[in-house]
Amino acid sequence: MRKVYTLLLVLFSLAGVQKSHAQEEQAGSPHNLAAKVLFLDYATPNGLDLDTLPISNGMEVGYIRNFNKYLNIAFPVKVALANVEGFVNRRTVVCLDAVLQGQYQKTPNSFLTPYVFGGGSIVFENFEMTSLQFPVGLGLNLRLAPNTFLNLQGEYRYSLAENRTNLTYGAGLVFRLVPSTKEKTEEEVPPPPPPVNKKDKDADGVLDDKDECPDEPGIASLLGCPDRDGDTVADKIDQCPDEPGPASSLGCPVIIEEPEPEPEPEPAKPLVVDSDGDGLDDTVDKCPNEYGPANRSGCPAKDTDGDGILDDKDECPDQAGTLPMMGCPDTDNDGISDQKDKCPTEAGPAETNGCPKKDSDRDGILDADDECPQLAGPKALKGCPDTDSDGIPDKDDNCPSLKGTKEWGGCPDLDADDDGVNDDVDQCPKEPGSKAAKGCPDKDGDGVPDKTDNCPDRAGPYNGCPDTDDDGVEDSKDNCPDIAGPISNLGCPEVKKEDREYLDFATQAVNFQTGKALLESESFGVLDQVAEILQKYPYYKCRIIGHTDNTGAVYANQVLSEERAKSCYEYLLSRGLTSDRISFVGKGASAPIATNATEEGRELNRRVEFELYAK
Repeated sequence: MRKVYTLLLVLFSLAGVQKSHAQEEQAGSPHNLAAKVLFLDYATPNGLDLDTLPISNGMEVGYIRNFNKYLNIAFPVKVALANVEGFVNRRTVVCLDAVLQGQYQKTPNSFLTPYVFGGGSIVFENFEMTSLQFPVGLGLNLRLAPNTFLNLQGEYRYSLAENRTNLTYGAGLVFRLVPSTKEKTEEEVPPPPPPVNKKDKDADGVLDDKDECPDEPGIASLLGCPDRDGDTVADKIDQCPDEPGPASSLGCPVIIEEPEPEPEPEPAKPLVVDSDGDGLDDTVDKCPNEYGPANRSGCPAKDTDGDGILDDKDECPDQAGTLPMMGCPDTDNDGISDQKDKCPTEAGPAETNGCPKKDSDRDGILDADDECPQLAGPKALKGCPDTDSDGIPDKDDNCPSLKGTKEWGGCPDLDADDDGVNDDVDQCPKEPGSKAAKGCPDKDGDGVPDKTDNCPDRAGPYNGCPDTDDDGVEDSKDNCPDIAGPISNLGCPEVKKEDREYLDFATQAVNFQTGKALLESESFGVLDQVAEILQKYPYYKCRIIGHTDNTGAVYANQVLSEERAKSCYEYLLSRGLTSDRISFVGKGASAPIATNATEEGRELNRRVEFELYAK
């Protein structure tokens, strides 16, 4: 230990020399030398007892190269007489290290400079190479003099050899080398600077040699020239010195002209297609794939049945006939075409509709006048039988074997609810109703059953509903049943164009204090006009929707948009509107109408919309 104390005494003596020399030369060097005493613990990291392997001593010298105020590289050499596992006597241990140091040095003259380090080491034990070690640790340099530092360091050294991992603690000094002084020769002395003009005629803080306007006080950023309108364009080049404007327009305000609307394109002319080349467009050509004259609508002259009579004059174009019969056949040659002949295969006079004068069913009625020529029946029923003698011929009798009335289609009265509607046609057979409603109840008597009547207590022709204001929208679907309005607006009158335009204007005209929901005073007049518009349309409701740009947190924007919409809502309530007609909601930054990448776009996105809709 005496040697250790002797080494420390020498180091502190060197520190005194270094200090006195550094006072003369403050400029440092990136090169540093270090010397310190060491304390080595081979017991604790290997799970052994310090009583068995007590802490041993050593010393370290090293070279440190500084790259910048954050990074150093060091090459320390450690020599120690160490107590290690497996040997009774202490062993001579030599370590050749190379490590990188990462330090925090606020300034080159900082009092404290902490650092961390890590690297590798070649280890010799009793002058024989035994293993590799990997040191990592922490250190601290305390400034004693301009170029002298007290160094404290602790490290953990992981060894590839068994039971050679250790903890090493050190304390010592670090010296920053100072370059040798050298007197400058006369040749190295720079020539004296040229004389500087120190005059400032207009006392604006800009010297006259750099002042573009030396006779007028101005602004330093504009090279000493004044700027009356504050638009950062000097008055000497500002075309509009009393009106602020951008430099791109020489200081004059920019007037944005709205582009003229583009003319609507002319509707395309329909394409004429004439597939058969007969001069008629296919849309009007009745035979688009066959050539034909215009007087036949584009169809060719045809005689399908080959009877010499063209189809457009032939009453029977698919059956060959004769010209007197207008192209129709007359099988029995009685002068009556088959299509009009009740007896086409038997010749007969026209007065008996082409039938011979005979009575097939022998009921005294010639077949030509007999509606049931094969079944005998009375003349009163035109020759048709009536089995149940109810005066309704069997062919028209729904109950030919049961005597009934004509009212019931020849059937007896079968009406369980006694409403005058027979059960077989009664849609509500257990509830009395009306014939107009097919036997179902109809309280308002409009012919629409209550079960399908949209307005069961008011008669009307539109699904049982009236149209009180005669606007073509039945009352059940009319949001404004007492005031006429178009179907497209659910029966409510349209909001006038100028009123909608004002509501659109109010979207950007209602302003608030920055970042708050407090209305600016100029917004009160705008909201008063909005209230007057809503009073003009009592059948409309208004939804107030608040929006923000995307600046700030999503939740904060959502809350701000709701509070701003609520401020407008509460103001409109104070102007006589009722809460059942107005509501409010906030949408934050979720529905932008412009880009949030520019200030102009963000300004458009900060808005309050007034959305009218029919009740």
